[in-house]
Amino acid sequence: MPAASSFDPTRAVRFDLPRGSVRAGAEGDRVLLVPTAALDEIVLSAPPEAVEALGRALGSAIGRRAAARMANPQTAGIEEFVTQLAGEAAVAGIGVLGVERWGRALVVVVQDSPLVGTLLGPLVSSSIEAASGRRVWTTLLSRDEHAARILVASERAVGRVREWIASGLAWSESLAKLHGGGS
Repeated sequence: MPAASSFDPTRAVRFDLPRGSVRAGAEGDRVLLVPTAALDEIVLSAPPEAVEALGRALGSAIGRRAAARMANPQTAGIEEFVTQLAGEAAVAGIGVLGVERWGRALVVVVQDSPLVGTLLGPLVSSSIEAASGRRVWTTLLSRDEHAARILVASERAVGRVREWIASGLAWSESLAKLHGGGS
């Protein structure tokens, strides 16, 4: 197994040009290279349930490949877990994945992603679920041209943060309020 602080991209993606196929991960999942403009069109015209399903499918594949790189994802340290998840996200072209701690709140930061924000929340939650085997909830906190921030928390905490943001509270203030136990 690779060291906790490294990601070995060797054979992470394999191109078989004579057969016209691209495969990813140890299991050799067949993948498709798709222009992000095509994904954007789908996301902007599809119902929210379809966008959620697409994000979850993309994230699940990333999470399964990350889990396959760890001896035991349930007991892996946070550094190893995030390193392997970030490596698989980078191989998939999702962007640079990292984490921030805001008190007890965990925020996944995805920098330089070509994906629209509505895909990133379901993608992040399903990648973590597939890698860890544990259910998580997410909400998009912010998205600009450089980075997206996604809160990863319990269903209740995510619901509260969504309500506070909808009422006009800044996402950073919502996280502070969540950490402080405010209601």
